[in-house]
Amino acid sequence: MGIQAVAFDVDGTLYPNDIMYRKSIMFALRHARLMMSYSRVRRTIRTIRPITDFRKLQAELLGRELSISPELAAGVLESAIYNEWEVLLKRVPVFPHLVEMLEDLKSRNIPLGVVSDFPVGKKLAYLGLETGWNCAFSAEEVGYLKPNVEPFMRLAECLGSPAGSIVYVGNSYRYDVVGAKGAGMYAAHLSRKVEAGTEPGTQADLTFFDYRTLHQWILDRLD
Repeated sequence: MGIQAVAFDVDGTLYPNDIMYRKSIMFALRHARLMMSYSRVRRTIRTIRPITDFRKLQAELLGRELSISPELAAGVLESAIYNEWEVLLKRVPVFPHLVEMLEDLKSRNIPLGVVSDFPVGKKLAYLGLETGWNCAFSAEEVGYLKPNVEPFMRLAECLGSPAGSIVYVGNSYRYDVVGAKGAGMYAAHLSRKVEAGTEPGTQADLTFFDYRTLHQWILDRLD
């Protein structure tokens, strides 16, 4: 089946992670214990099924990690993770040639989507990419983080395209590539390991680091 729609992860996919890491140094030092605990909580959540209330479960798990109440943990998450950390994205440049590719795909009426494990609304605005998306949501809204299949199935439903006709672009092999392939989608892996092509042993349909490579690859496979 040819490609009918294209979707993206956000962090490390629409913009270079190394720039964000440099901007986050002071934040990470101020919130070292929180960030380590938050990372452990997110790894745990990816293994839990079923989940009936994602934010409630996350606050409960973080509260246990930090020895505070779930209510206080929810407030910490909101102020530090969902606001202060997110604001660091202001003035972070997107990857070269990404905007040109998006504009070309829009001109061809190719549906475009964004699915991230984190809230996406403010991030897209900070990156100057707030318009032109047919779908933009967080896996948290679905109740399951990647690589669980639910965010990808919601994506296909939102884009109105069969999963097998969607290419999902991400920089995480474990979460983006494995998740997309598990949902029956094409997977394009943004990675420095190879300049272009298919990395040996990978599930990805394309491994690239130059968005011009991805752009042409998609054009060659449009349905």
